[in-house]
Amino acid sequence: MVVYKYISAISPEELNNSVVIACTDEDGYKCILIKNLEQKTTTGNFQTDNLDIKLNRVLYWGNQPYYFHVIRSKKQDKYSSDQFTTIFEYIFKKIESPINDLDLSLLIMSLEDYFKTTPDPNRKQLQIGVFGELFTIQYLYNAGYPEIVSKYHTDFFSKHDVEISSTMRMEIKTTAGEKRIHRFKHDQIFRNDIKVYVSSVLLEKSQEGLTLYQLFEQVLPLFSDPDSILALKKLMIQCGVSEEEQGMSFALEKALNEIRFYDANSLPMIKGNQPDGVTNIEYDVDCSLASEIGVVELSKRLQFK
Repeated sequence: MVVYKYISAISPEELNNSVVIACTDEDGYKCILIKNLEQKTTTGNFQTDNLDIKLNRVLYWGNQPYYFHVIRSKKQDKYSSDQFTTIFEYIFKKIESPINDLDLSLLIMSLEDYFKTTPDPNRKQLQIGVFGELFTIQYLYNAGYPEIVSKYHTDFFSKHDVEISSTMRMEIKTTAGEKRIHRFKHDQIFRNDIKVYVSSVLLEKSQEGLTLYQLFEQVLPLFSDPDSILALKKLMIQCGVSEEEQGMSFALEKALNEIRFYDANSLPMIKGNQPDGVTNIEYDVDCSLASEIGVVELSKRLQFK
């Protein structure tokens, strides 16, 4: 657990030996001190929606100067406080050597995406899709394929959700409708170069069901890779879920009973490669018309890679 000590309580030993230090300022706001690569006194300031950044600051202990950059949280509510701790733990704490003001500025600008949530009109569909993905990961983990957690994508713009190997992928599709109909891009399921499996998750909204936040809390401990954990925490923010806003909830037993797995080759689809000059072909597929694969058989296939 991160301890944010008061800034004046930081010892000379810490200032000498630490590259990154967590603290609070005089007003009680959480801060991160990052040692400057240069002994530079030309200061600079800039702000984002969530952070206040002070570049090239000189801190004194007695007469001894120490050169740091200061990152300060602009908000003190629990949600923002938790996010600030997350970026400390999974981004700034990994900095092993002092950095200059330019490198820090580039890092900060890339971080703003971490704080962005999905606009309300698109959030419902995102939450449904993410619930199905996390549910599938948890389901296959519990079914005897723990390697699934290291195969799940950290880049959520990947063509497939799970990359089992260089020649095997899995796509996870989710619906809260009554029929097992999912939309696919043509080149997600019609492939001659790789083997594609499909997880189809059928959900039912339930006020007393499992919330998306609760599912995140169950799945996160399965991961050990810091980059994967950060990606999941970033995904939580994009979905707009937290302890206070737990997101959509779905009937757990319904989901357990209705998850299905398919070989993509067995799905109804348009056969053949996309014609030259034609891109972004996608269509709805009724997966219930295909032959399903049992989870035990699927687990065996995924491990014979």
